[in-house]
Order: sequence, then structure tokens, then C-alpha cells
Amino acid sequence: MNRKKIALAVFSRNIKEKSPIQDFLDNARKYNHQIDHLIIVYNDYVDRHIIDSYKSHCPITTIQLGNKFFIHQSLMEMGLTEKDINAIIKTPNLEEFDLVPYGTARNHALLAALYYGFDYLFFFDSDVYPKLLTDFCEKDHHFKEIDFIGSHLKHLKQKKVVVTTSDYSGYYIIPKMNFPNMLELLLGIQKEESFKYISTVDLPVTRNVSDENVFDTRKALGGNMAIDLGELAHLPPFFSSTLKMNGKCYLGRGEDTLFGPLIYKNGGRCVDIDLLIFHNCFSDFPNKPTISLKKNVDRFFFACMGWIIRNPFYNWLQKEYGYATEEIDTDLRLLALTQGAKSAAKYFKDTRFLLLPEAFVAAYNKLPKEIEKFCNLMNAWNTMKTKIAARR
Repeated sequence: MNRKKIALAVFSRNIKEKSPIQDFLDNARKYNHQIDHLIIVYNDYVDRHIIDSYKSHCPITTIQLGNKFFIHQSLMEMGLTEKDINAIIKTPNLEEFDLVPYGTARNHALLAALYYGFDYLFFFDSDVYPKLLTDFCEKDHHFKEIDFIGSHLKHLKQKKVVVTTSDYSGYYIIPKMNFPNMLELLLGIQKEESFKYISTVDLPVTRNVSDENVFDTRKALGGNMAIDLGELAHLPPFFSSTLKMNGKCYLGRGEDTLFGPLIYKNGGRCVDIDLLIFHNCFSDFPNKPTISLKKNVDRFFFACMGWIIRNPFYNWLQKEYGYATEEIDTDLRLLALTQGAKSAAKYFKDTRFLLLPEAFVAAYNKLPKEIEKFCNLMNAWNTMKTKIAARR
């Protein structure tokens, strides 16, 4: 029986340090997993000396977003039309704003893995590591290394499982904070379930064990994900939006959030494997993420904007596929967001938050175009899968 081939994929704006890619390569070698390829998708710059250092582990493909020759040529070889190719990889905001939707960026790696004919593709982000944060206190903290590849493969080989995924140990993506009308702000961005946690908890998530609470889920996380490329019939593309407003372009979040429902719509499964790898999301662990720091305010603002851009399409998709359990009251949420945004602008002394209600309206206004773009992507993706299946 032929050995299944494994590829790792990471998307990063720049590659200037060996970690965390080197950590994942070392982790795979430690647990006797042969990595057949490393796919790096990036925006601006990669240090060629660092890239060369990875070659002792496996062959490497680097794909700079916008420099689409390799992916474009690959899709042409499969027999796709220029219209279908554009639906899958077009990057219209790159030249003007130096931005590419997260979904498009991930699709570049996914397409490369499909073109090369790998069996499994493992995604991780540039701020996660193959270890668990096991305990944390003011003066000390400890990590435990885990078998990242093996943990995913254990569950990925089950029937109809297209994706395995899990959450993270480390600090929550939103720092602890509290200010008047914060609940209203969270209602506006559809994160109200986080209110109690955000307003009371400033310690990171820790986990000493893994694999205790495995369950089917529709919540996929792109920084801790493995894909069975053999489940081609059930495999969707990633999708996310952008929003141009007042001469700027903002990235919508949720390309991974949308991935899970699409898998289930296609008849596949997405499984949370309860492997909380460490996420250094504020880049200065073990320091507590103080919300008053500019870099953390920036991160929170762009997260709010990203969720607002995502939500109209996400809500439509949930309703379209019959997953929604309640009707979204957009008028109520916009009113709450308007109140919350004013309070946030005052609390952070940052007028950018006043843009959030305007973005909310603009995102809903452009929903028909996003649905059309999504349908074009899905049609092109299904055509591509037919071409790939015919080649196998």
C-alpha cells in the first residue's frame, strides 16, 4: 500500500524568522512523520536563507500573492477557462491596497496541494506552535509538546471526515476590557456570547491533555486544521469578503468559519479533535494583552471590522443551508452597534470605531454581490474538481 503524502501550508505576510515553521517541521520529524512538501503563501517578503534552511526537511513551494503564474498555469493545465480561474484566484485589491482576502490566500495553498496530488494538507498560522500551554501563573508557565500531525491523522482517517480542527491554548483573541455599552458593541458584531469572558477573564487558556472531548463541529479554525484531499467530492473552497470604504480596504474575517458549513452541505464532516495548540496571538507572551496598547487596540478594531464584513454573508449562508436557529434582527444590532461604537471611540480615544456602523450598512448593501461572487466561485470550484477527478 502506497504511503499517504503530507503537505504543510502556512500563510504569512512575511517570512523573517524560522519559527514557527521550523517548530512544525521539527515536531513532525520528532514523531516520525515524513513531510513531503511545504507550501508558503506570502504577501511581501521571504528571507531566502530561511527558506533554504527548510529544504533539509522537504521540498518547498513559495507563492507570492499577485504573482499568480504557478497557480494560473496549473489551473489552465487542468482545463479551466479564464473566467473560472479569475473566480478562484483573482486578487482585485492587491495592487491598490496590498491586500488579498483571507479565503483567496488559503485557496492558493489548497490549489497547490491539489495540483501536486498530495493526500493530506495541514494548515497552521504564523503565530501558533505545536505545543500546549499546560499551566500559567504570574511568575511561571509551562508547555507540553504534542504530536501535531499524528493527532490530526488519528481522526482525519474516519469516514467522511474532510477536516479536523481545534481551538487554541493561550490568550483569548479579545483582551480583557469593560466600558459602557461594550455589550452593545459586541451585539453589533455578533460576539455578544463573549461578553462575560472578555469582561472578567485575563488569564490564558491552559490545557494539560488533549483528545478528551472530540466532536463533530461546523466551526473550523484555519490556524489548526488538517484536510483530507482525498475527500474531493466534499471539499469546498475557502471564501471571505473585503470592504472598500472612505478610500481604504478592509479584510473580512471568517474564511475558516464558512468552511465548516460548506463541508456539511457537501455531505462531509468537520471534527474538533480537542488539540489546543498554543496561539501567541499578541506576539509578546507571557505578557498580558493590555488593551490600552496601540497594537492591541489596532488588532481589536480590525477584528471588529472583519466580523462586521463577514456577518451578512455568514448569516445568509446559515439561513440558506438551514443552519440558522433565529432570525437576525439587523435593525436592533445596528442600533446597538451605533451606541457601542461611540462608547468604544471614547474609551479608546480612537475615532476609527465610529466607522463600524457605516461598515455594517455597507456590508449588508453589498451582500447580493458577495452572493454572486460566491456562486461563481462554487461553480468554478466544482468544474475544477471534475477536472481533477478525471486526472486521477
